[in-house]
Amino acid sequence: MTTAPGAIAPSPIRWRMPIALLMVSVVNWFDRSAMSLALPKIIAERGWTTAEIGANGGRLISMFFLGYGLANILLSPIAERFGPRKALMVSVIAFSIATALNAPLGTSIAALVALRFLLGVSEGIHFPMAGAIVSRWFPANERSRANGIYIFGIQGAVIAGPFLMVPLIDHFGWRSMFVALGALGLLLALPAVVGILRDDGPYLGNNSAAEAPSPWTVFRDPNYLLVLAAGILANIVIYGLLTWLPTYLAEGRRVPFADLAASASAPFWMGSVAIPIWAVLGDRMNRRALFASVGSGIAGAGVYFAAHASSVGLTVAILSLAIFFQTAYQTSEYALVQRILPPARVGAATGLYNGLAIIVGGAGGTALIGGIVEATGSYDSGLMVVVAAGLLNVVVLGLLARRINY
Repeated sequence: MTTAPGAIAPSPIRWRMPIALLMVSVVNWFDRSAMSLALPKIIAERGWTTAEIGANGGRLISMFFLGYGLANILLSPIAERFGPRKALMVSVIAFSIATALNAPLGTSIAALVALRFLLGVSEGIHFPMAGAIVSRWFPANERSRANGIYIFGIQGAVIAGPFLMVPLIDHFGWRSMFVALGALGLLLALPAVVGILRDDGPYLGNNSAAEAPSPWTVFRDPNYLLVLAAGILANIVIYGLLTWLPTYLAEGRRVPFADLAASASAPFWMGSVAIPIWAVLGDRMNRRALFASVGSGIAGAGVYFAAHASSVGLTVAILSLAIFFQTAYQTSEYALVQRILPPARVGAATGLYNGLAIIVGGAGGTALIGGIVEATGSYDSGLMVVVAAGLLNVVVLGLLARRINY
């Protein structure tokens, strides 16, 4: 790669950073998706009705997002001043312990809800600090690919998680799965953070996080507000599918639990294929917001047709196509924040973005889906929330694409 006169040369070690962040992403997404996979067994163990599934499942899922969102907003500025590497060390230790505690303490719905909230708090700073590290180590024309590497960890976890966790739950019980995941965080993610990540970087410049203006000033930027609105709607889509898909397939489409791994993970195989495609296209064509707009519309329409498909196989196939196009936003969202703001402000501003998008889109969206399921007794009706969010995001991201050349 050639460097223009006066430009800062990229560091030769920069690609190690997203590899370490990928390892952390895999483990913390195992942890956050574990409840969705354990939920059918918890339902059977406790004999919940459809209404109780909607109410209790909604609380378990949405409380994670509430803790996660609050941590993004309140802890990211502190973590950025503390240093992304040290902050991620504390995060990994905390979310590993919070996950393992589901085994001895998860004897009541209240305890499980509390632990989900603590898990969300523990994981809240991960993506803000990942964004801070990428903005410090990579030039703007490489950031979709750099972000795409650790975002690929999400898809890897979503794909591999059911195949690892469903048999573990089936043979040893859902409590044993949580113990195993807690150990994995301490044995895999923590060494990656300690041994590989660094806080410095050639693009940090002379401004430290401590000297940066208040992160709340970003709300004066209309481009940031559009990114935030897009993030809220995208979170309704992606988390609505991630958190409710296993229960939808098991309860709404009567897929046997032993077959749940293949059915629940199949749509996200397409996401793993899509990440390098959208990341490379975004960096090379500089049309990230436009790609994300079109992708969101196709994803929303796809979920509608999937909910009305005549067979489980067709439902899974259409959802796979929807996830492929929705990934156009996942590979662009942090690059868009990093494009709008200087590196010294990226961590805290990403925390605000991530936190508000998670609370409103993740917690609010999944709770709304649960409420509709509870009220109507229909999982298909709940998925219409996802459809509406995807279609509305076409407009929001289309406006953003017209405003910025990125």
